[in-house]
Amino acid sequence: MFPGASFPWSLFPGAIWRGMTFRDLEERLLACLSEKVRRGEISERRLALLAGYTQPHMHNVLKGIRGVHRDLADAILRHMHISVEDLLDEEQPRPVRDGPAQLAVPLWHGSVGPRNVFPGAEESGRRLFPSSFVARFKDPVLLQLAEEEDSMMPLLEPGDLVLVDCAEAVRRRPLFDHIYVLAFGGRGAACRCQRVGASLVLVADNSRRPLRLPDHLSLVKRDILEIVRGRIVWACRELDMQGG
Repeated sequence: MFPGASFPWSLFPGAIWRGMTFRDLEERLLACLSEKVRRGEISERRLALLAGYTQPHMHNVLKGIRGVHRDLADAILRHMHISVEDLLDEEQPRPVRDGPAQLAVPLWHGSVGPRNVFPGAEESGRRLFPSSFVARFKDPVLLQLAEEEDSMMPLLEPGDLVLVDCAEAVRRRPLFDHIYVLAFGGRGAACRCQRVGASLVLVADNSRRPLRLPDHLSLVKRDILEIVRGRIVWACRELDMQGG
């Protein structure tokens, strides 16, 4: 995730979040940008340049003639140092807090993939979930799958945000029925796995792409908890907004 935007546009998780629809969020972004243009803080031409679009295209976006494509929105937020969360409140954004009906789950900085260091415990934000749902899991965390992590397509897509149950019990006894996030040799992956004898057997759903980790990992003199970091219990996919 880019600095200054703890929750990018492309990860907006569904039709409603914190009481707002995607359309509400789009309208707030356009109002914010239009006001900056009106005050002379930035020009339409500069906005278009930052987003990688033509000035006529950007003009039509600001006028509401064309929709806000996710790539355009992410580019603008990144370069303007605006967070989606900044758009959620008309005044100052409120911090995420637990409540009787909801719990705040930490989102770890980084992403899970074959080219990335597995995310540590450094947080890049928190997201609210119904208490009745997340209370079932031990130390749940949110992780983002890297853009090249396609082992579990089509069930999981690159870039998906996943909720991970980190309970030691589910990590010690993984089953092929579930999907897990793994870390091995400095690389990460999302796949199915199960212990067979002294080995951990890995299976990917995507038959078109080979798993980027070995399909058998020896557990001799290695704690399975070092490899199996959690079980995926929920996933969120970006909305495919074809506005641009």
